[in-house]
Amino acid sequence: MKKIPQTDEVSSAPLDPVIPGTEEPRSLGDMLREAELEQEARATQSSEAHATEAETADKPKPAKKVSLSQSRRYAREKALQALYQWDVSGGQSSDVRTQFMEKQDMGRVDVEYFTRLFNGVSHNPELIDATLFDALDRPIAELDPIERGVLRVAAFELTECPDIPARVVINEGIEITKRYGADKGHRYVNGVLDKLALAVRPLEMRKR
Repeated sequence: MKKIPQTDEVSSAPLDPVIPGTEEPRSLGDMLREAELEQEARATQSSEAHATEAETADKPKPAKKVSLSQSRRYAREKALQALYQWDVSGGQSSDVRTQFMEKQDMGRVDVEYFTRLFNGVSHNPELIDATLFDALDRPIAELDPIERGVLRVAAFELTECPDIPARVVINEGIEITKRYGADKGHRYVNGVLDKLALAVRPLEMRKR
């Protein structure tokens, strides 16, 4: 007599394996839904990545600290640039200064010193030019505008800023002319400022 399998025996019997290639094919709707889900997942990852980048970009970078000598160098350079604009435009000095400061990055500049230099030259250029007269070999109007601006700033410092050593003023004028002026213009600036410094600060210049 054939034995009838019991319930426990049936449940424990191994299932017939599915032969590859005979599984039920997916419908077109299933495949479209899977593609949509995959696209949504990628979009979510992309938006999260952009949000992270935006948060990083929005974080303000710490301001780089500069020394007093560096901030004064930047003040001289900005004063030269502003005086150049004032010189060639012929505009009102206060308007030029205001517009310049609004448009320029003054973060590393000693703004107080910049204002002192710019005002000191632009408010009384005739006095500054008279100070330079004996040290020049030509009328100041014939000088290159950059060299003229550098010499005016340095002349103001030599006559009105006794706390700044004369040799510092001369060296700053030379270095700024090298950066912004014509080729070999710094040599001319050096010669003029040496003569001027000997005239207005003779004791300091003769000290070695």
